[in-house]
Amino acid sequence: MNDLSDEDLLIKLSEGERKALDILYLRHSGRVLSYALKRRLSQERAEDLLQIVFLQIYRKKHLYDPKHSAQAWIYVITRSELKDYRNREIKDFLEWDDSLSQTSESSPILEQKDEAEALLQDLKPREQEILRLRYLDEMEYNEIAALLQESESNIRQIVSRSLKFLRGQKPKGASK
Repeated sequence: MNDLSDEDLLIKLSEGERKALDILYLRHSGRVLSYALKRRLSQERAEDLLQIVFLQIYRKKHLYDPKHSAQAWIYVITRSELKDYRNREIKDFLEWDDSLSQTSESSPILEQKDEAEALLQDLKPREQEILRLRYLDEMEYNEIAALLQESESNIRQIVSRSLKFLRGQKPKGASK
């Protein structure tokens, strides 16, 4: 079975051959882990994501279409699970600490877990990404600036404006 292509292994997996998942894991776990680490997840979180990805590959085995590359299919699952993983982190994150932002106002305190996600949905994707890097990944402004190839002052302004915007927002579905 080691000689089979990834595509054939996914077909075998969908037919009930569990050994195929072991082989796929051996072939692709390093890439999935590396992808997660490059997206600034800690080693522990990246390993959690790795397990989630292969669990999803197993659960979704019947959805694989052999006319597509197995590697691309695994990458799509990985990217999707990374996004879902970060969204779950946002839901669990109860308070924004913006002590280093350019405003002196306090951070918005989120009283319900779902409010965090609802608030972020009101921001543009770029602003969401920067706030996630700053508060979930706990990156410093200079690190975010280097990663996104922006000036540090621009990153600070985006954080400041985004937090100011969020302070004035009520999450969708929140009681008044």
